[in-house]
Parts: sequence; C-alpha cells; structure tokens
Amino acid sequence: MSPLQIILRVFMSLVVVCPVVIFCEAHGNVRGRVSISEGAHVHKSEVPCAVCPRQGRCVPKVQCPAHLRPASHNPACHLQGTKALGVCCFTGSHHAAESEHKARKATSINERDVKTAHHQSKQKLASWLARAEGLAQHHAVVVNETSPSFAHHMSVMTYDKRADKLGRGGLLNLFAAQELKARQALSDDELALGFTEHTDGPFCPPPPTCSNPPSRYRSIGGDCNNPKNPSWGAVHSGYERLLPPDYSDGTWAMRASSTGLPLPSPRLVSNALILDAPHPSPTHNLMFMQFGQFIAHDTTSGVVFTIGNGSAISCCSGDGEQFLPPELQHWACAPIAAAPEDDFYGQFRHQCLNMVRTQLAPSSDCSVGYAKQMNGVTHFPDLSHIYGSSDERLAILRGSGGLLKTFNDYGRELPPLTERKECLTLKEGAACFESGDNHGNQIISLTVLHTLWTREHNRIARALARLNPMWDEERIFMEARRIAQAEFQNIIYSEWLPLLLGPQAVQAFGLLPSPGYSSLYDPHVNPALSAEFATAAMRFGHSVVDGKIMIPSTSTGTIYESISIPEVMFQPARMRLKPFFDRLIAGLSWQPMQSVDPFVTEGLTRYLFHGGNPFGLDLASINIQRGRDYGVRPYNAYRRLVGLEPIVDFNQFTPNTAQRLGSVYQSPDDIDLWVGGLLEEAVGGGVVGVTFSNILADQFSKIKRGDRYFYENGPDVNPGAFSPYQLAEIKKVTLARIICDNRDGIELLAQPPNAFIRADLPGNEPVPCDSSVIPAMDLSRFRDI
Repeated sequence: MSPLQIILRVFMSLVVVCPVVIFCEAHGNVRGRVSISEGAHVHKSEVPCAVCPRQGRCVPKVQCPAHLRPASHNPACHLQGTKALGVCCFTGSHHAAESEHKARKATSINERDVKTAHHQSKQKLASWLARAEGLAQHHAVVVNETSPSFAHHMSVMTYDKRADKLGRGGLLNLFAAQELKARQALSDDELALGFTEHTDGPFCPPPPTCSNPPSRYRSIGGDCNNPKNPSWGAVHSGYERLLPPDYSDGTWAMRASSTGLPLPSPRLVSNALILDAPHPSPTHNLMFMQFGQFIAHDTTSGVVFTIGNGSAISCCSGDGEQFLPPELQHWACAPIAAAPEDDFYGQFRHQCLNMVRTQLAPSSDCSVGYAKQMNGVTHFPDLSHIYGSSDERLAILRGSGGLLKTFNDYGRELPPLTERKECLTLKEGAACFESGDNHGNQIISLTVLHTLWTREHNRIARALARLNPMWDEERIFMEARRIAQAEFQNIIYSEWLPLLLGPQAVQAFGLLPSPGYSSLYDPHVNPALSAEFATAAMRFGHSVVDGKIMIPSTSTGTIYESISIPEVMFQPARMRLKPFFDRLIAGLSWQPMQSVDPFVTEGLTRYLFHGGNPFGLDLASINIQRGRDYGVRPYNAYRRLVGLEPIVDFNQFTPNTAQRLGSVYQSPDDIDLWVGGLLEEAVGGGVVGVTFSNILADQFSKIKRGDRYFYENGPDVNPGAFSPYQLAEIKKVTLARIICDNRDGIELLAQPPNAFIRADLPGNEPVPCDSSVIPAMDLSRFRDI
C-alpha cells in the first residue's frame, strides 16, 4: 500500500459525518483554531431529498450562493456517491434566488440616464488620467528600484500593452455604474446581484477571433475555449465571485467595519495574529508547497496599476516613513499603515507600507457594474508561466525545432536568460532567467519547477520529432505543449488535490480523474477564478512555507547548506552550481512543509524582497489588503456559504487567540477571509480547513467542468482530444516521473514515488529512477500513423 493510501485510510477512519455540513471534524481547538463542529447547522424537521424537485441539481452549498438569499428555498439532498449532504440548487452559481429572478421587472433605466452616464464616465476617466500624468513627473510618486516594493512590483506587473487599454475600459464602465447609482437608476441590490445586463457600458472589449473549425490546441491567451462565451477564462478577463463583493460604496471603495468604522490596518492584524512559529507537517513535504505556488502563478496574477510608461507607483514618502500627501497620492494607492510602536517597522520609523490596487477588467458583454479585478494570465492550468499568455511572449520563449529556448550551462539546460533587470545579482556570470510570467526568479525553488517543465517540453518535443519525422517544427511544438499541459493537469488532479483537500472533498466535488474520458464538461460553467480563491484560499500556501531551505549533500547524507528564503528571492544564480539542482530537488522531497495555521515565517512577514535593505515587505499585510481591494466579504460570510454557523464571539477560539482577535477587530464579522481560513482545523485527510477546502474544491471543479480542452475530455467535447491509449499513458505520469526524466542525474539517482509526501516516511523511500514503481509514459503512442 502506498504512503498516500495509508494516510487517506487513517484519516477516513477519523472523519465524523455530520447531518448537514459538507465536512465535519472531530471536536477540539488546535493552536488557537475554532472548532468547526461548534455551532454547525442542525436541520430538525427537513428530511433530505432523494431527488431534487423542479429539476434542481444537488450540489455542495458553496456552489449555490443563492441559498443565502432570504427568498430562497434550497432543500437538503444527498450528494451523489457520498454520505455528505448538499442543497438542491435552481440558480447555479448565480447569486439571486429563483423567486428574485421571476419577480424582477424590466430595468427602469432610460436612454437619457445611459447617455449621461457615458458622458460623465469619459470625463471622469480623462480627469483621472490627466492627474496621473501630472503625478508621473514627481520622483516621489515612482518607487525607488532599490526598494522592496520594486521587487513586489516586478511580480504583479505585465508587459502586455493590451492590459492598460482594457483597464481603462474597466474604469469607464465602473464610472458609468457609479453615475447610474448616483442618479438612483441602479440600486445597491441590483449592482450586487449583477442585474445590469441592459446597461451598455461606454467601453466594450473587442471579441476574440476564433477559428472555425476550432483549433486542435488551446489558445495561448485562453480565449475561444467556450464557443458561446469565447472570453471566459482568457487573459485580462476579470475574476468572478462566490458572493457579491463588499465594497463600502457598492462599486469599488474598500470594505469598512461592520460597525461602520474603518477596519483595522492589515499590518496591525498581521502583527497581532500572524506570528512565526514552527509546526512541521507530519506528512507533506516542501515540494507540495512549491508545486502549489507553481499552480497559483499559472492561474492567477492580478495586474496592478502603473504610472507613466509602466513605472511602479509609490504611495509612501522616503523608504516608508510617511504616507505621501493627498495631492501626490495616485488614485490607485491603498497604502498600509504601520503603527509608530510596531515592534519591527517601528525601529526603521516606517509608518507606511506601499500597496497599489489591481487594475479592473471590463465585462465581455460590455455591461456596467461593480469593479472586477483583472487576471494577467489565463485562468486555466495550462503552463502559461512556461509558454506565456500572449503570442509576443511565446515568440520570446520559443526556440528552433519545436523546442523552448534554453541557456546551455556547460551541457545542462536551464531556462533562457532574460535581459530584464529584475534579479538582485547582476555581476558577471550571475544568471537571471526568462519565463512566461514575471515569477520565474521570485524564489529559487520556484525556478527549479520552471526548469523541470521547460526540460519536459523539450524532452517530449525531441521524442516526437524522432517518432514523426514528417512533422514540421510548429506541429512538434504544439503537440509537445499539448502533452505537457495534460501531464500538468493530471498531476494536479490525481496527486496534489487529494492531499490538499482530503478524500471527502475530492469525491463530493467530482475532482478525481475518470477511468477513461470525463463526462463532466458543462458549457454553462464559467471556469474563471473567483476573487476569494485568488486572494485568500489559494494563499493558504504562505502559511506552509519554511523560513529556510535545507540543501542536502546526497553523497554524504548531511546538510550542505541552509538558506534563508529571502536570500534566494530574485537571486537564482545558485542554479549555475553544478550539483545544486539535484540537491535542491532532494531537499524539497524530504524537508517537511509547515502546517496550515495562523503562523507565517518572518522571511515573508518582515523580510520579503528585502534585497540589500534591513527590512522587507509583509506578505500577510499584503494578503489582507488585497482581499479588501477585491471586495472580498468577511470570513463569516463564507462560513455561512459553506453551511457553517458564523462566529458570534471571539471566545469561540482559544483564550489566547480570542484575546488577539479582540485586540484588532471590533467584531467577529470583521475578520478577513484569509485570516479566518488559517484559523480553522484541517479537514480529514487534507491540509486546509473546511471553508478553504470548499472554496478550493469549487474552483478546481469549475476549471474541470468549464474547460473544453481539459485533458480528460473526449473528442465529442475537446477538439484536441487524446486517444484512449494516449490518455492512459498520460495518466501514468506523476511528478516523480517528471523529476526523474529531467534531473541532472549528478547526485539525484533515486526519487520517492510520491513526490509530495516526505521521503523519510515509511513506504515512500526513494527508489531508482528506472524502477517500475515510478511508471513512465510510452511516447510511441503518439506516433502519427
């Protein structure tokens, strides 16, 4: 029995099935967490439906947000194939209940209101842009390139010129909505529920041009996936919502406290609650953490506003001593206040942590409404950080013969060198690598995965060229890309997600791979990422980062080097040391990740991107502020969404946590989603709590059901479907095989079969890479006959 099977069997024996909530856990608080079983819903009179009435679908509660609306009635029901209960849903992922749709009358907006809104919107945008152009002349408004904020900017900016034009369009439509709201032509409820489909915006994004018949290959920008909604999931499209946003003005102003007062500063929350304490995972290794970041970067990258010709906006004076005066603050500024007595930033007299808001995306149907933030990459897991999300970026990355470009480092393939000055070490011989996004150099363990997948593409391409000598290099490249993308998706769904979410969630949400072709594709499902996924749930990974990376010497069995993670952020030059690549992979395999809890290493909360400075950024503060930037509702709203009672008293937590929560938040209804999610005890067999588990499972379900090019879809759905024999070969591939096929082989000669489980656990000991325990894909199945 494999280590994974052993772990899942043990956890399944501990799971307590509860009458109504999707997942229930054993009683008790751990390290300040709230007991999920406390206050869970209990239905006393309603018997779950065997079959939903009125053609409703039985779904987990998180997939039917309308069940929270007062007018809704969603009977409980049994989720197919599980003991868990869901609700009968009649509205899909729409926020409005069925009765509200029926009762809603035609829009009362008249033509004059619309024309006035258009005119005011264009005037307002012109005024804002003129002010920004004037501010660009002040050096204080542009971030110093030696500042930690500049490195952060490099991670959240885009070089794609289309983003600025679309971002301005997003502002135009937002301003039009604000004008209509001011004229009482749109109500707060209509805005929240998206009832603005008849109010044409002043800006309409150009529709993508899709081929007919459809292409065999998914597009580089993610468009044309859904024939009827070709912009769904595409680069520069907006994040969607599990729940309507909580903007204090209903459109874009950041959330206020439930008491009406301002929310506490994110730094105050971080300093009080997000501490540094080691709690190593007993089962999961650092490769699990690193692969999670790799998935996140492939699917989500909020694009922040810039100034002038793409420069980073500064909202603070000096190195952060004070906020810039109002007359010099850009309208996209959302700086974070640090108290003068802050036990870290106070010693540097820092009272301002720089933060810039995310660009907005216009709706593909040209409608006006509340702000939706722009995703700078495709929403699909398609290795966009290897191939890019635009034709321009792909052209930079492609080599000859169907290969990706590489840097030949004395016979070893590394990602190609970049001309961008984003790495901190620029001396002779130092390496700084190109990638499909702006993250490849962010931390050296991430650079390892970029290297593995670049090599994997080229390994496949060379094999295909030998098998199919009649193919041209375009066919070789696109087929290799198609296969590598399928391998990546298979690893996510067959290996990574079960360990993240636990067996109940992957079963309830239909996430496990099918025996053959999948039958789950639904053209009505929008695969776009939710704001809650991007700003909170998927950021669970910041809690599992270890402050140090251990580099073993596999020949001696000792620790060769212990590296503090801030020292290898935008400093990937160690990749040129010949044995380092193998050693780091081995280290990621056996070193435990940290557990998901309200503890984050100081390397991320004090020294993030510090460079040559004695201080860096606070990633916890950034996470909290980013959630507010996106209008994400407080934690309690999502407890209700997934079927839990809200927290009504801080004393539902352990005394120490209750005291710290009460010292910063005025009410339990103010707790930020990211903070609350980290306070929950993990679900059985998984690593995250019930709220995050539901949000994550829902998102990966939408990606699977809403992606026509998903690797398991057959020829009736997927224009580039694999044959049954090819699909069977792809499903053999594990991350362990990717590592074995693309290692340097200098010191790494064996690999644990489960790449995400600690190599020191019994049953997961490393085996030789040519062992049948790590099966290999037979690429001869891809010979064109």
